[in-house]
Amino acid sequence: MKPLFEDIITYISSVFFPNRCIFCDKLIDPFEYFCKDCEESVPFIEGEVCTFCGSLKEDCCCGHKPRYYNKVVSSMYYDDKVKDCISRFKFKGERNIYKPLARLMLQTLEQNFPDTVFDYITYVPMHRRRERIRGFNQSQLIAKEISKLKGIPLAEEMLIKIYDTNNQHECSAIERTGNLIGVFDVNPKYDLRGKRVLLVDDIKTSGATLSECGKMLYLYDVNEVICLTAALRKSKINKERKNY
Repeated sequence: MKPLFEDIITYISSVFFPNRCIFCDKLIDPFEYFCKDCEESVPFIEGEVCTFCGSLKEDCCCGHKPRYYNKVVSSMYYDDKVKDCISRFKFKGERNIYKPLARLMLQTLEQNFPDTVFDYITYVPMHRRRERIRGFNQSQLIAKEISKLKGIPLAEEMLIKIYDTNNQHECSAIERTGNLIGVFDVNPKYDLRGKRVLLVDDIKTSGATLSECGKMLYLYDVNEVICLTAALRKSKINKERKNY
């Protein structure tokens, strides 16, 4: 009965608040998240994936470089439409975008790890000052929705950001790792020994943030860290290959 009730609520809400594509803002069916044009043009990551970097294997150039997580997958490449979508979510008050993003990410998770059981789902934390300014942590909202949809126990504040830092996208590739050393800690109330954790973030750029969070979880004897992001920024090498 619950899905039927939720469908009725969704339909009634759409009468007063018409549903729009999260990528181009076009009016769409109440039960859809994006229009047919965007379904064809948005670079969804579908097919055989390199779980070391999250790229399609045909795009991969990561060389399986060491990092402090076991695997990572993402739903989309971070192109213009995806970038605008996530920007509106984080900076322009369109907070409800987290729900369709969470459903897209859940599809990605189930496609790549259909039989994997997670002990916890958690998220990359923000420093309290920045979260207070924004009003929310986008990765936390997404993780909560996935937790609700999938039934994975949500670990609130498993990871804590104890120092504020520059935004990763403002740093050079070399600076990104150094920008994060020692800024995360783990909440000791969680017993992580032998556990498998699903770590959620909105965007994977170099992977430095996910790796630094994963490193702290491993210090607390976690068994496995699998990362899930909405979007993945292609490396410059990938782009050069495509344009060659």
